[in-house]
Amino acid sequence: MSSERPLVVLLVEDDSAIRELSTMILEDAGHEVHAVRDGDAADAWLQQNEADLLFTDIRMPGRITGEELARRHAHMRVLVTSGEVKEQHPWLDERMVYLPKPYDRKALLAAVRQLAA
Repeated sequence: MSSERPLVVLLVEDDSAIRELSTMILEDAGHEVHAVRDGDAADAWLQQNEADLLFTDIRMPGRITGEELARRHAHMRVLVTSGEVKEQHPWLDERMVYLPKPYDRKALLAAVRQLAA
């Protein structure tokens, strides 16, 4: 368990293998993770619950993309991931950290620490 304050993380990822691995990494670091497969499920979850951090893929099935999810929940700290280069997403702002795919445990936890600071 990390010595840092555990965070409640809403993880939004349509790839089940990436979702499961990221959940395991974050939980092993002491964070509470709620994982969903798309933006629609994430938006519904956030209407009933609160999270410290939104960790979302950009492109997912459903009506709500990662970009739209980040815009709808502008009050949150957001960790954004994608296999695309950051420059393809000019909408990213200063409250967001971009984590390119593929990422590893070290990169994921460093990005979470950056947002938690």
